[in-house]
Amino acid sequence: MIEQAIENLIQFEINHGIITDRDITYVRNQIYHLVQLTFDETKNIAPKDIMYPNDALDVILDDLEKRKILDGSQIARDLFDAKIMNIFADKPSVVAYMFDKIYQNNRRDAMLWYYEYAKNLNYIRMDRIHKNKSFIAHTSSGDLQITINLSKPEKDPKSIAMQANQVSTNYPKCVLCIENEGFSGHATRQSRDQHRMIKFKLNGKNWYFQYSPYIYYNEHAIVISEKHTPMVINEETFRDLCLLVDKFDGYFFGSNADLPIVGGSILSHSHYQGGIHDFPIEKADAFYEETYKDYQLQLLKWPLSTIKLISKDKDVLIKKATSILNSWKAYENKDLDIIAYTNQIRHHTITPVVKKVDDMYHMYLILRDNHTTDKHPLGIFHPHQDVWHIKKENIGLIEAIGLAILPKRLVKELDAVKQYVKYDTKLPKEFNKHLHWANDIKKDYQKHMDIDQFIEKMVGMRFERVLVDCGVFKLNKDEQTMISFIKGEK
Repeated sequence: MIEQAIENLIQFEINHGIITDRDITYVRNQIYHLVQLTFDETKNIAPKDIMYPNDALDVILDDLEKRKILDGSQIARDLFDAKIMNIFADKPSVVAYMFDKIYQNNRRDAMLWYYEYAKNLNYIRMDRIHKNKSFIAHTSSGDLQITINLSKPEKDPKSIAMQANQVSTNYPKCVLCIENEGFSGHATRQSRDQHRMIKFKLNGKNWYFQYSPYIYYNEHAIVISEKHTPMVINEETFRDLCLLVDKFDGYFFGSNADLPIVGGSILSHSHYQGGIHDFPIEKADAFYEETYKDYQLQLLKWPLSTIKLISKDKDVLIKKATSILNSWKAYENKDLDIIAYTNQIRHHTITPVVKKVDDMYHMYLILRDNHTTDKHPLGIFHPHQDVWHIKKENIGLIEAIGLAILPKRLVKELDAVKQYVKYDTKLPKEFNKHLHWANDIKKDYQKHMDIDQFIEKMVGMRFERVLVDCGVFKLNKDEQTMISFIKGEK
C-alpha cells in the first residue's frame, strides 16, 4: 500500500544519509501533500528495507494511477517521482558546501559522497541501469566492451501523445545547460528536479560537474561549460582535460569531436565526459613509437587511428597535441579518401582523451574525418551501411575507445537471430536487416556451441568492424602512411 511505501522510502533516505530522523515529519508532510492524501498517525506503520528508491516509488505511482492522478504514461511517472525525490534533496548551495568540505580533506571521498548522493536521490536510476546487458567480446582488436542499453524506458502510446501535444520552448536551451538544475521537465524534456551540480573553476572559467543520469560505466561524469557554447577542439581543450585529471583523482576525461557525424549527440554545448573505468584502447600495443627528451609518442594498433602521447609535463603534451591537431586539419590523402576541406568546410578534427597514471599524463588523440560521398552519405569514416543493423549512430568518445553502446531493439532482434542460427527458425520479416549477417555467421556455428556466447562474440566482431570503418588509416594497410603523417607533422 502507498502508506507503507512512503515509510519505506523515508527510511531508505535516512539509512543512506540523505536526511536524518529530525526531518521525518517535514518530509512525510510534503510527500502526503504531493500525493493528495492525509497522514493517519494511528496506523503506526513500521518501515521495511528496500534496495532502490524505485522499490517504493513504483508502489506510490501505481496508487496515483489508480486514483487517476497520473494518466498511466511513463513520462508522467518519471516527472512525478522526481518531484517526490526533490523533497529529500538539499539546495544546490548546501550540496556544494558539503562537497567542498569533504574535498578539502579527501578528494576521492568527496567524489564518492556526491556519486552516492545522486544515486540515493534516484537522479542516477540504478534500478534501470542494472537492466543493461553487458559482455566482453574477444576480437583481433582486443577485448571490446559491449553494452545493450536497456535503462531508458520505451515510449508508450500515452507518452507519445503527450509529446505530440507539448508546446516546444527554448528553456533550457539543451539538456546540458546549467538551467536544468531543478527544472521540472515536461513531455519532451526529462525532469531535473533533484539534479544538483558542483560549480568550479577550470582554466579561468566557470564549469559544472555532475554525473550522468544513465551511467555507462563507474562514476560516469559530465563536466559542463557554464555558457551554452558549441563544442570546440583546440589547445584549450587539451589543457582543460589535463587540468581535470589533476582535479578529479583517478578519473579519465575526454571530449567528443566537434564536428557532425564523428562527434557525439550534443555538439551545441561544450562539455567533457569522465569517470573511473579502464577502456580497451588502453591495452592497445604500439606499431610505431618515438621517445624524446620529455615525452613519448606511440601509434596504436587500434581500429581508429590513434596517437598516444605520454609525459610528466602536461604543457609539453598540450603543445604537441595542438601541433598534431593543426597538421591533421590540413592533411589530405586522396588515395585514402582523406579529404580536409570541401568548399572551405572543415572535415578533420580529433577525439581526445586524457588519463593520469601515477604522475604520467597519457593523452590519446583519435584522428577523425567526417566528409561524405554518394556511396557513403553518412560519412566515409562512419559505420558503413552493411553494419547498420548493429550500429548506425555516430561513434562518439566512449565507443571510439572501445565501449559499445548498442540500441535496445537488439535484444528482441538478436533473440530471433539465435533461433535462426541454431534451429533454422524463419527470421521475422521486420528483422530481415540481420539476414545477410545471420547467414554469414550461421556458417561458423556448430551445434555444440553455446548460442548466447556465440552471438555475443559475433556482435563484438561486428562492432569491431564498426570501429574499423571509422579509422582513417587502416591497420596492416596504411600504417606506413600514418607514420609518414606523424613524421611530417610540424
